[in-house]
Amino acid sequence: MTLVIVGTGTDVGKTVVAATLLARYGPEIPLAYWKPVATGARDGRDTATVEALAGDRAAILAESYLFEEPVSPHLAARLAGRRIEPAALLADFDRHRAGARTLVIETAGGLLVPLADGDGHGDPREAPGGGSSGDHRSWPFRQPPEASSPPPSPSSSLSPPPSPSPPLPAWHSGFASAAAATEAAGAGTAYLQADLIVEMARRAALSCLVVARTTLGTINHTLLTLEALRARGLGVAGVVLDGPPNRENRRAIERFGGVETILELPHLAPLDREEVAAATRHFDRAGHLAPLLRLRRQVPGQGDSLGQGSRGSRGGGGSQGSGRRHRGPRA
Repeated sequence: MTLVIVGTGTDVGKTVVAATLLARYGPEIPLAYWKPVATGARDGRDTATVEALAGDRAAILAESYLFEEPVSPHLAARLAGRRIEPAALLADFDRHRAGARTLVIETAGGLLVPLADGDGHGDPREAPGGGSSGDHRSWPFRQPPEASSPPPSPSSSLSPPPSPSPPLPAWHSGFASAAAATEAAGAGTAYLQADLIVEMARRAALSCLVVARTTLGTINHTLLTLEALRARGLGVAGVVLDGPPNRENRRAIERFGGVETILELPHLAPLDREEVAAATRHFDRAGHLAPLLRLRRQVPGQGDSLGQGSRGSRGGGGSQGSGRRHRGPRA
């Protein structure tokens, strides 16, 4: 089984949750932590943070892509003169999950963070002549096509026949398959982190643990993330609310999000190994996540349904927002 820790955004506490999870279950279940893509290495690495907080409880794997700038992965790669290749990430995923340990993956930011932004050469919004050619990013940012015929002249006594309606974009009939997204990424189309997770789910049993803040705005952010996961056929292991307890936010997410497992992780200060170890006494006391972490299945054959199966860095720097995390108690 693979457990993917997905945030409702950046700096919501994914790294602290990952470390607490490893410290909680590492002594009884063989676990391995992996952050495939990380940015912000000049300020520190989330992988190093997890290793410092719980490295004796699980195997800590190197990032596949590691960049210096603390920005979105697609931009960090562009600034480094590189491109994130989905095929390389999936190859590393296959290699990591082939081991004896259950894989715990931490994403970079939120579910819809872009990993590849288009053709990989400069700003994809810039036309060859230097002017803007419109927004060419894939769903959900695709703009409707412009009308091909000019507007009628005010002096015309008869209105011209209306232009045929443009076809509906692909997302009106559901999300495109992740396989198509991977192929499109190779052809220069935008590729979201969600596309990568769906591809992983096609190769192994996978479930997502959503991490959200407890503060104002978390209901909307969490419900949107849950909706986007379910629309892609991805399993939801539960929600972790990170921060001061908020009973009403928890109730709303449980009711409107249809989530049975909602865990809470209070503010940890100071953020050190001893504090994380103390937090494990209260984190997931009922053991809701244990069955998922223990689950092991065979790799599915081609054509099998989503999630039916289980079983050196390429960039130039580290993890998103790591500097802020090292300076403060949240991650």
